[in-house]
Amino acid sequence: MRPKDLVMDLFGDYIRYMDGEIRLTQLTHLLSLFDVEPATTRVTLSRMRREGWVFTARHGRETSYSASPRMLEVLDEGRQRIFNITALPWSGQWTMVLYQIPESRRHQRESLKRMLTWEGFGQLNPTTWVSPHDVREKMRAALEDEAGANIHVLTMTTGSWARDRQLAQQCWELENLTEKYKRFIGEWEPYQNLDHADMSLESALVHRVKLVWNYRRFPFVDPGLPAALSPEGWPAPQAHEIFLRVHSALAAGANSYMSSVLASQNPRDASSEATSDT
Repeated sequence: MRPKDLVMDLFGDYIRYMDGEIRLTQLTHLLSLFDVEPATTRVTLSRMRREGWVFTARHGRETSYSASPRMLEVLDEGRQRIFNITALPWSGQWTMVLYQIPESRRHQRESLKRMLTWEGFGQLNPTTWVSPHDVREKMRAALEDEAGANIHVLTMTTGSWARDRQLAQQCWELENLTEKYKRFIGEWEPYQNLDHADMSLESALVHRVKLVWNYRRFPFVDPGLPAALSPEGWPAPQAHEIFLRVHSALAAGANSYMSSVLASQNPRDASSEATSDT
């Protein structure tokens, strides 16, 4: 768990909905729960400030951090993709992106690949990517400023359900993804009916952050295939349901612990209070 990811997740699930800002000592304490050293926390926050992810303010000798509009935009998009997954009927059409980018523009090509992957495209060959979703207008708008690149956004059909499923198997590592989903289900399914008395408030926060971190990788690699293209026994819907249930089951304890940290002058007091309460 990278320190930057931890900071983003803490803002995304908690800080932005509570005080909106957090002091350095409080954030240092929270990251220490995940074995992040104070020096690493300071370096991470300094870098995130320079990159425009956070704003800082001084309160006497204390520094506080709040999310920038850039961070909030990324958090909103990520939350939409993680929490609001909907299975839409499939029209039978694919969105295809074809591009030609000179070798001298390798950085641009790699950037384009990352964007296409994030948007749920799979790579058919080195210059052709496909998506089972109708995202033509979105991709045309996103790609119109790609200087020096020859890019086309098209719609295509294979004319056969069998070929469609074969195309899905070719463009995405569905067997590998199936195994990852099953491991997630095996690890987190026992927590979905958790009783609040079974876990301390601090542990609830730690587990909930780890839950989000474990699940948030799936939208990067899962194309969100329509049911018609999904392999038999596709575990993605079950994994998502378990994620939502566990996230909800841990909410009260995690939010209570975070509130106590934000309200405390000495964040360690929150840990001792949480321990004494359980």
